[in-house]
Amino acid sequence: MKLLYFILFLFGVLVAGYVIANDFSFDNVGFSNYIISTLLILLLSGIALTGIGYAIYLKRKNAYKDVMTIRQYYDYRSAR
Repeated sequence: MKLLYFILFLFGVLVAGYVIANDFSFDNVGFSNYIISTLLILLLSGIALTGIGYAIYLKRKNAYKDVMTIRQYYDYRSAR
C-alpha cells in the first residue's frame, strides 16, 4: 500500500512540476514529452547511482581477506 501512495505522490509531483514549468497551461503532447524526458533522467540517474554504489562496494571489498601471510602460515603450521 505504501508503494501505491509513493507512486501516486511521484505522479502528482511530476504533474505539478510540469504545470508550474509551463505557467499553468496543460498540453497533452508537451506533457508526454515532459514525462518521457523526466523518466529518462530518473532512469539514467538511478543507473549512475547504482554504478557508483557498486564501485564503492568493490573498492571496500578486500581481495586479500582470506589469504595468509608467510608468517601466519608458519605459525599455523607449527601450531599443529
